[in-house]
Amino acid sequence: MKNKFRFSNYFLIVLFLLILISPVIQQVFRIVPPMENKENRKLSEKPEFNPALLDPYPAAFESWYNDTFPFRNQFVKLYADISFDWFNKSPFPDQVIIGSGNNLFMVPKELDTYRRNNLFTKEELEKIRSEFQYRKQYLSQKGIDYYVAVCPIKYSVYPEYLPWYITHMDTISRTDQFVSLIKELGINMIDLREVLVNAKDSVSEPLFTATDNHWNEYGSFFAYRAVMHQIKKKHPEVKILGFSDYNIKPQKRQGGNLAHILNMQDRLMDVKYDFTPVINKHTTSIYPSPYPSPSDFQESEFFKGYYIQNSNLPKILIIHDSFGKFIHPYFKDSFSRSVFIWDKWQYKLNEPIVEAEQPDIYVSMTLESLLSALADNCKVR
Repeated sequence: MKNKFRFSNYFLIVLFLLILISPVIQQVFRIVPPMENKENRKLSEKPEFNPALLDPYPAAFESWYNDTFPFRNQFVKLYADISFDWFNKSPFPDQVIIGSGNNLFMVPKELDTYRRNNLFTKEELEKIRSEFQYRKQYLSQKGIDYYVAVCPIKYSVYPEYLPWYITHMDTISRTDQFVSLIKELGINMIDLREVLVNAKDSVSEPLFTATDNHWNEYGSFFAYRAVMHQIKKKHPEVKILGFSDYNIKPQKRQGGNLAHILNMQDRLMDVKYDFTPVINKHTTSIYPSPYPSPSDFQESEFFKGYYIQNSNLPKILIIHDSFGKFIHPYFKDSFSRSVFIWDKWQYKLNEPIVEAEQPDIYVSMTLESLLSALADNCKVR
């Protein structure tokens, strides 16, 4: 009995020591295959040792080590799985909310937008008013039709999927403020919140990706048709494409950006809808971009352009964010030349591009949770 007791003590000591030195063993020999980090943030970089800058070095080194120590990603994945499987809770509640049917909702900026606790100040509204009054006059003088569209967040279209404790204040929203101001200025306002709320019961397919904060191909198609209906009032020659103009096939895919944050993109599978035109209009891509992209922003994201040879259809220029990427395939078949600019969430007027393109139609599309970025980039007129 004494020998058994002594053996168990030795065993525990050895096991404890192995646990302590296992990170060093892993770092040297890579016994366990490394796991890719899936967090939606930039990890700390290893600081350079500089004898002249010793004060900030310990904190910077600690931050780097906390982000890169061996087995870290495995532990993060284990924590996420336990939180999700055992408690049905988001392991990163400051980033993602888990709703019914595993519908995921983005927290940063979007939750505050839904809760209506981030209204524009009077000063911000006046800044927006001045900027958009200028834009209206500028485009009108050039004979360009001007449309402003607001893209909804998932909260606005599918609030029924939210947990019971997510509510909003009994007041107008920041989006309501913006929509009202644009209408007061006499600019063509397209509130896509209403469009998608009204459309969601007309089709059996969802309009947003369950594991992503973006609308899907169906949601963006309804948005395209809403914008086109407004454009057609002044340009009856354009054709509004319908569902019958496409062969639509669902395709399984890995989970979207919110599943990626939870490190569950392989578990929370989703659906992508392939819209294949029944008739190919032989649209030609414009490449490379004729305009310089913002710093640290990929040219392929910044600019997309298409044209149809020998077409008398009008030309369109669209300023958008990541939601606008989904509408390229629809608009490009409806105009003689279509140019899409994603200007790194600045939502500027982009006068040099307007001057070069000379479009017949100008559309700006902004996600409602990013309207503050639009206000921040308004010039003082």
